[in-house]
Amino acid sequence: MKRKSLILAILLIIFVTGCDSYIELNDLVIINAIGITKTENDYNLYLSLVEPDENTLMEPKTTLQIATGSSINQIIDNLSLTLNKKIYLSHLNLLLIDDTIKKNEWEEIVNFFLNNNETREDYLVVNTNNIKEALEKTKFGFINELIENNFNETSKTIKTTMYDVIEKIFNHEKLYLPYLEINDSIKLNGLKSYYDNNYLKINSEDVIYLNYYLNNIKTYKFSYKCLDNNKFLYLNILKAYTKELKNEIVITNELKIINNDCNFSKSEIDKILSDNLKTNIKKISNKKIKIKNIVRGLYENK
Repeated sequence: MKRKSLILAILLIIFVTGCDSYIELNDLVIINAIGITKTENDYNLYLSLVEPDENTLMEPKTTLQIATGSSINQIIDNLSLTLNKKIYLSHLNLLLIDDTIKKNEWEEIVNFFLNNNETREDYLVVNTNNIKEALEKTKFGFINELIENNFNETSKTIKTTMYDVIEKIFNHEKLYLPYLEINDSIKLNGLKSYYDNNYLKINSEDVIYLNYYLNNIKTYKFSYKCLDNNKFLYLNILKAYTKELKNEIVITNELKIINNDCNFSKSEIDKILSDNLKTNIKKISNKKIKIKNIVRGLYENK
């Protein structure tokens, strides 16, 4: 129902606007997703065009238009002239890029969308190895739902919006993008980090620690197998405070012990967890890490 309501709202906005800005629906090209790649001299835009049909509002039909030009603005302007319609971007909900998008390209992309008054900044930005297949083989909203569900249920991805991209690019900070891998199947496979004009793959399991480190998740469930393989230590970690200094990260955790079949003492639990967190966070940060754990719940003193 959300999709139907959203599209109906858009149609209402189009038709209820004042006479001076009135535009017939048939005179618009509604774009719901864009993919961008870069060759040596040109941009390639993959544009998912919505075909308005009141009978298919729940699952609107789309067609893929591929266009090439020296700039994004030029491609959009040429498409508008070719189709003799206004390009409508306010319904954009997904931007796909690949590793060909580097410093200059990011700057042009950011400037293009900032200068376009119709677009919002809350749509997702995703890295993929095959933009064409991603747009051809997935239904409307599938990629967004895949990322949303994985973030909420597993914390093995990050929801990155254009707002996040703008902030990171302008501040020269590391950017994290969900990585959609398309081979025989379509799946989310960790992240691609972008920094200093380079992309680096981050595995799905490491993304959990990244989300923890970035305050994107409130809790983290930790398990540790004892020497006796039939026994485990289970913790629920509530991160209370993170302080990032110039060369050091200080993390304070409050732990709730869910199960302590291993019969570990408080000091042993503290060391096991701290060692694990330091090992994994070092994969995403080269700063010195200091961890303080406050243990709540039952434990056995030795």
